[in-house]
Amino acid sequence: MKIALNRVDELQIAASAACQPCPPYRCCDCGGAVVLRRRRRQWYFCHAPGQKRHLPESADHLAGKAALTAWLAAGGLAPENERVILAGEQRIDVCVPDLLLAGEYQCSPLTLGELTRRHDSYREAAWRDWWVLGERYGPTGRWPGQTAQFCQYSPALGFYVYVLRKPFTELELWHHLARAPHMAQWLAGGVDRFPLAQDWAVFQRWHNRVRPAPVLPGISVPAWRDRLAWQSQRRDPRVQRLVQQLYRQGKQLTAIPAWCFPTRPLPPVFAGSFFNWAIQTWLGVAVPPVPQLAAPLFTPAEQKKWAGFPARWLAQQHQL
Repeated sequence: MKIALNRVDELQIAASAACQPCPPYRCCDCGGAVVLRRRRRQWYFCHAPGQKRHLPESADHLAGKAALTAWLAAGGLAPENERVILAGEQRIDVCVPDLLLAGEYQCSPLTLGELTRRHDSYREAAWRDWWVLGERYGPTGRWPGQTAQFCQYSPALGFYVYVLRKPFTELELWHHLARAPHMAQWLAGGVDRFPLAQDWAVFQRWHNRVRPAPVLPGISVPAWRDRLAWQSQRRDPRVQRLVQQLYRQGKQLTAIPAWCFPTRPLPPVFAGSFFNWAIQTWLGVAVPPVPQLAAPLFTPAEQKKWAGFPARWLAQQHQL
């Protein structure tokens, strides 16, 4: 790498560091320690021994950042790239300092813990972070927690995420997202597309528009039971473990009460199985595995509201 952060948290070119050293140096991407090296006549920085290396930015990530930057600039804003804040601990893909808006175009995998840390850092610095997902994160097909953790919530949009795909000319707003009650599958209420040829002010009005909540498909209890029987015949490992647990208590799959079966779409922001939790509660397990809210981008008020959803859901199920 040719650029690193120096002791006073300023970006310094390797050739300049050779003439005006200001160590220690840190990587602009991961914050890890780097050292100045020379190969033939070229000065460069590399990670210090023992430091975990990371992959360079992908072509899609660079193209997506460029498209977002050009769009914001065309709308009369003054965007910046790779701005460093919090004493070098955070670097923003695309930001608008006048609005304290930090745009993150996420193409590579990101753990829940790292996402939480970065979001909390932005909040502490009074920046508003806005996450736009790359193509690999699109909420289609199988439900992955790596996409669900980026969900945000509003009454007008339900659970939603933004996606930017090639050729980077429009933003996709996936709204009223849910998780199928009987499998790890996305259910999307709709997807609206905003052309980047229109400016930021138009986008704000477009984003705030209310989208009607559609009726998403559920599943009946008899269909649930048929699915369990089919999975048992196929020797699905998860169902086999359930069958063994029931057998130890003298029960069979057919004995599972109707209230244990989720029949309506579920919020996509919980890690864990509502069905498994209900089963363990019915069997009297001392500490049943309650689904955990995994939505770090929620506001504190939203966190408090949705953290209590599993208990409310279980109470409603008991009334069936």
